Amino acid sequence: MLSLFAERNVDVQVLDLDGSLSTLRNGVLPETTRWLSATHWGPLIRLACTFGKFHEFSRWLADSMPEGGPTVALFGSGDFHHVTLALLERLREPFNLLVLDKHPDWMRGIPFLHCGTWLRHALRLNNLRRVFHCGGAADFDNAYRWLAPWGDLRSGRVTVFPARRRFTRGKWSSISTHPLLVDGRFTADGFREAFEPVRFELSAVPLYITIDKDVLVAEEAAVNWDSGFLRTIDAISIIEAFIEAAGGRLLGADLNGDWSPIRLSGGLSRFCDWLDRSNRVVDSTNPAEKNQICNLAFLKALGAGPHSAA
Repeated sequence: MLSLFAERNVDVQVLDLDGSLSTLRNGVLPETTRWLSATHWGPLIRLACTFGKFHEFSRWLADSMPEGGPTVALFGSGDFHHVTLALLERLREPFNLLVLDKHPDWMRGIPFLHCGTWLRHALRLNNLRRVFHCGGAADFDNAYRWLAPWGDLRSGRVTVFPARRRFTRGKWSSISTHPLLVDGRFTADGFREAFEPVRFELSAVPLYITIDKDVLVAEEAAVNWDSGFLRTIDAISIIEAFIEAAGGRLLGADLNGDWSPIRLSGGLSRFCDWLDRSNRVVDSTNPAEKNQICNLAFLKALGAGPHSAA
């Protein structure tokens, strides 16, 4: 699979919002990696912010982060997953979107931008063709199901591959979902069989990939949220299948889900933090060491690692 990218010159962009990626400065990334300090923005947009503040951040990002060829952006905690929306808004050509995340991130009807709502707004982009959501497990068919984009789910514009169980409650009963794990195990052959019906759609336009490491088991990634059920090797198999189906045309990617101390600015984000995480205990043992290993594995799979051209 890496041969697909041997001549693509996939760049790496680190957007430092929370300091969680500082260990990557130790020479493990390509020498051409671009570093952009954004720690002044971190507390202002972390977890949630007004649409006005987000548009201000998006304009700053557009001025500060040059456009170019395919780029993999790393930007820290999954609390910033709505930064993906700002990156997608920079794309000009039609594309499909692969999302690896334990949570749906598509809540509608919320009067501010949140890391759990960004995908709803991305679905409004005219050049976004289809969304493929892989590894989901939490907040799909509980009470939050009322906030799902049912029109896009029914039409097939959004296709869901849950982590380990089918979603069946409420309107999910009429939508086919194919779990990635069977009896707790992922098999590439089993996934490819379920994946076959969408292969043609993936061949039509380039692919963008966003990865939140909360989709991974806790032993392999330290995150600010509850952990998922995939292993890094499973997630990479999924990524490789999607890139192969897209003919190697990777338009861009981003990687988040690193652990960092939670620093917030403003009552809105503090309220959301209390509401979303008040009862969660997250293991932050050796977070940078854990995450560097899987970050480098993902970068290599995306053709952006230090040895990707080998």
